[in-house]
Amino acid sequence: MTTPNLYGLVLAGGQSRRMGQDKGLLNYRGMPHREYLYALLGRYCEHVLLSLNPSQPAPDSSRFNLIFDQPAYADTGPVGAVVNVAEQYPGVALFVVTCDLPFFDASCAEQLLAAREPLRDATAFFNPDMNQAEPLVTIYEAEFLRRVPSQFKSGVNSLRKLLAKADVKLVTGHDGRCIHSADLPGDVDAAKQKMTTQ
Repeated sequence: MTTPNLYGLVLAGGQSRRMGQDKGLLNYRGMPHREYLYALLGRYCEHVLLSLNPSQPAPDSSRFNLIFDQPAYADTGPVGAVVNVAEQYPGVALFVVTCDLPFFDASCAEQLLAAREPLRDATAFFNPDMNQAEPLVTIYEAEFLRRVPSQFKSGVNSLRKLLAKADVKLVTGHDGRCIHSADLPGDVDAAKQKMTTQ
């Protein structure tokens, strides 16, 4: 069942420099991973957006709602994509997922949704490696997003920094694979190997 006023955002506009190829196009489940995540969020969100940079090959716009990085936010990373959406779609909450999470699946999405507290700024998985909220797998609430563009323009230039100052519901006890990223070619091979042995 989809949730009214909750939009999904698949972050797939990175440069993938360490990977050496577009991480959104990697195939873990029989399709480009950005398309898998887009379809997954579509189960829960009223509307889903696929965030890309203008230089990337874009999928068919009749099948995907595409949103491209604006020149003002070029090379600012995920925060620029979120600011872009917050400005173009005011008043909605965002379920943000980055495309470099090979193990992210319905169980991960449903755990985050079940823990959601809409009156707080955000709901996020706790990342024990960073000892803080994981900003790239997070539900950002509308009121928080309303403040983000001005904070960004005042110099708070990362989602991690924004969350550090926010009222965040932290989700603990989750499967660590929900936030496990594949950033290098060897990470992709290891993830595929784990999937075949599950």
